[in-house]
Amino acid sequence: MATLASFSPSVLFSASSSNLLPLSHSSTWRLSFSSSIHSSSSSLSISHTFSAYTSLSCSRTFPTHAAFRISASAAEKKNVLIINTNSGGHAVIGFYFAKELLGAGHAVTILTVGEQSSDKMKKPPFNRFSEIVSAGGRTVWGNPAEVGSVVGGEVFDVVLDNNGKDLEAVRPVIDWAKNSGTKQFLFISSGGIYKPTDEPPHVEGDVVKADAGHVGVEKYIEETFDCWASFRPQYMIGSGNNKDCEEWFFDRIVRDRPVPIPGSGLQLTNIAHVRDLSSMLTLAVENPDAASHSIFNCVSDRAVTLDGMAKLCAQAAGRPVNIVHYDPKAVGVDAKKAFPFRNMHFYTEPRAARTKLGWRSTTNLPEDLKERFEDYIKIGRDKKSIQFELDDKILEALKVPVPV
Repeated sequence: MATLASFSPSVLFSASSSNLLPLSHSSTWRLSFSSSIHSSSSSLSISHTFSAYTSLSCSRTFPTHAAFRISASAAEKKNVLIINTNSGGHAVIGFYFAKELLGAGHAVTILTVGEQSSDKMKKPPFNRFSEIVSAGGRTVWGNPAEVGSVVGGEVFDVVLDNNGKDLEAVRPVIDWAKNSGTKQFLFISSGGIYKPTDEPPHVEGDVVKADAGHVGVEKYIEETFDCWASFRPQYMIGSGNNKDCEEWFFDRIVRDRPVPIPGSGLQLTNIAHVRDLSSMLTLAVENPDAASHSIFNCVSDRAVTLDGMAKLCAQAAGRPVNIVHYDPKAVGVDAKKAFPFRNMHFYTEPRAARTKLGWRSTTNLPEDLKERFEDYIKIGRDKKSIQFELDDKILEALKVPVPV
């Protein structure tokens, strides 16, 4: 399959009506048709504008036995500003999003909170920002509340806030973007915004926590912009992530330590590769009408159990795993500090992205974890000295021996 953005200036294809993909009303393409009909020596030149789905098969046969040569100009290129957090698991989203946009021919400026010389910038993904610059992007640092002066008065078609968690932090960016003429505003919210439910998974439109800071931001964006979208990610993996996820499991597996999991281990969660998140965001930029006024669960399309995550990490490492279950209250530990995931069913589905954007997940946990384990070994984390105080407390309470 080939995306429209990857078509060469001149594309020859034939199609049968039974294989035609549905057209959407999202991306507008100016196409020039020239045709040669077998029953006539005359040629016909047609200029037509239509909106096409993001992927088309290049080999089709028309029942009219006509061959169409299509010259397609690239979709409108956008100037995009990414306000990027300087810490936590979301930082890698801006990094991947910037690279994907640049690869599609868009202009990108990424404004990271803080100072370029800070110690945080020596860690992933910030120490890989040269990849953004070498691809033609611009990197700046500063205070999002002073975004106008930081970017030098430049005007952007699209602004993504991947930093603020409440209205106080995001309002200055929203107001500046609106006043400067930005056409589309995107916001990275959180899957944690949903109220717990007895009917998982969470889908777009489910009840959210009224006191969650992201709720106020989403409401204000909706009141301010005609074209907007909010994205709610959960847990993610990918090269450049600086928040422990799969690493937590690898740390124990490679040292032949038990892996303590709170509860039954059958709790369901959702872990997506960050490339899925960036591809969803890019589709929203290139299909603004389809994405507008929408909430998107920015996740993969499959859930995994907590025990399953431990087993897949062990499989990726090529080692056995010893899973130990415990009751946090009984052993006297805070599960939020002792384990990297929520101790409950916590997963959402990307229904809106599939139906509105034609998005498809590429996350493949068994394969993606193999890649992550290679990175884990490459940076030498398997040899680092790591303290396991909470683990030891749990295992001592359960009378489970710990290898020396």
